[in-house]
Amino acid sequence: MFPKGIHNLQNRLIISKAREMGIACEPLLEGCEDFLKLSVGDKQIIINKTRSHRLPLIAGLLAKNKQACNKLLHEQGMPVPSFIVIPEMGSEATDFLNTHGSIVVKPLDASSSMGVTLDVRTADELKAAIRLAGVHGSSIMLQKYVTGIDYRVLIINGEVAAVNEYRPVYVEGNGTSTVRALIKQMNQERIEMTHIGEYEAFPQVDAETERLLEVIRAQGTTLDEVPDAGKEIELYDLRNSAAGKISEFYKDCTEIIHPENARMIIQAAKTLQIDVAGVDVRCRDIRTPISRDQGGILEVNALPDMTHHVFPHGGTTRDVVRLYLEYLCQEQLEYKTYNNG
Repeated sequence: MFPKGIHNLQNRLIISKAREMGIACEPLLEGCEDFLKLSVGDKQIIINKTRSHRLPLIAGLLAKNKQACNKLLHEQGMPVPSFIVIPEMGSEATDFLNTHGSIVVKPLDASSSMGVTLDVRTADELKAAIRLAGVHGSSIMLQKYVTGIDYRVLIINGEVAAVNEYRPVYVEGNGTSTVRALIKQMNQERIEMTHIGEYEAFPQVDAETERLLEVIRAQGTTLDEVPDAGKEIELYDLRNSAAGKISEFYKDCTEIIHPENARMIIQAAKTLQIDVAGVDVRCRDIRTPISRDQGGILEVNALPDMTHHVFPHGGTTRDVVRLYLEYLCQEQLEYKTYNNG
């Protein structure tokens, strides 16, 4: 059983793993999920998910400002896509779009992909994207859209803890089921009852039928057609899409990251002084060194979600919550083991 009021999956993972490791873990305030209290012996540590006393205040503030982060990473010679910051729609925005052909529009200081629009190519799309971003932030960043595969690299205490490849959700034909049935089956499979409770679900046909119809029609099919076995039907269109509304599949690929990429991403987290970081990169292949010509660092997050590394949709499950708690409590755990030994 979890303490009353604890619904966030990441908090549930932390509480569950802490108990398994012999670390007392409970909400600092009853019914409030903002802070958890870890206790080992007579030592206590207060955390906010993946934020702790080891994250400098300045690092937390920097992580919220994409312009500042990009500037610091660029000064270190890291591959950061070209960007500008604007207050509103104007000639500067139009010129930037014309220069790069395809761009991303995002609020400067928002999180969780809220207000972000991908692959903007026309003036009308640009106006709509800037209007959306303006709802979520006072300033707006325009950034060159980088083609390739998306990866999330989790850094804990200067080491790569896990790497996920992710892509928008799709269904794969089996030769006998309709697209509608495939979506229903996928949701039934992915609404997992784990030891921390219900995990997640993907698109619901009833709730998103109009959007789904538009996306799958563009692929030459309908909800009630039976796609050939092996044919992939995308359920989201990245073109001019609001990133915060795109459900994604995550596949673990920790073992294949190129050592140069690992070193660069670790350095990105160190540059921003973020001890537990989620670094988003896009490139052709994480197995090949990333350069400005074939990818870049898109964002460094100071409050990364660990659940997708624990419950990937493919590949190896990574015990990243244990690594996180060992990092926070290592001295206390070693002292406890020594005295019990």
